[in-house]
Amino acid sequence: MSSLGISSAAAEMQSDESLVWSLREFHDHRRALEFVRHFSNSLSIFSNKVGQIYAKYDVDIITGSDEELIVVPDLEAFTETWYSIPDRAIKPTGYTILPGGVVGKSGLFLHIPFADSGKGRAVPLAAGLRAVSDEFQQRGEEFLPLLTKGDLRAFKKQAPMLNLHRLDLAEMREKSRFEISDIRSGIRQKLRACME
Repeated sequence: MSSLGISSAAAEMQSDESLVWSLREFHDHRRALEFVRHFSNSLSIFSNKVGQIYAKYDVDIITGSDEELIVVPDLEAFTETWYSIPDRAIKPTGYTILPGGVVGKSGLFLHIPFADSGKGRAVPLAAGLRAVSDEFQQRGEEFLPLLTKGDLRAFKKQAPMLNLHRLDLAEMREKSRFEISDIRSGIRQKLRACME
């Protein structure tokens, strides 16, 4: 996929507004774009408008409108696009990916909230994702993180952060075991890039 700006006409053809994300709260739009783009190889995107999860996509700024980025799914990636995903299966996690500068360090971090308060702790991203995955496994669940519109946030109008949602397989009752297994393995395989 091209990393060049997406034309306004192409953006208008993109009828799924859940794939167009605002950059208005950021002073540096390019920095926010690069932060989201960094995760295009490791996190899948959910579109609530069409009920689809995209594992293969590009992210760019719409030409002529530097206040919006657009997620452009690879329409030829049939095996990395999952259809008819119900909204009820997408749950907020409370976890946030932060650039190290927010916590006075370098690298990427995962903010993990404490259960009894709004506060939490920031741990290196790979270790944090492994710990969260282990915690979910101990409860008999799976941690299958996703991004969706509204997950990109600004810290003091500068540093981009990503809130994580997750796919709850227990809410996918109309899917066959084969479909669930395919979705699970696709999201987990992509996530491994963040956990190494």
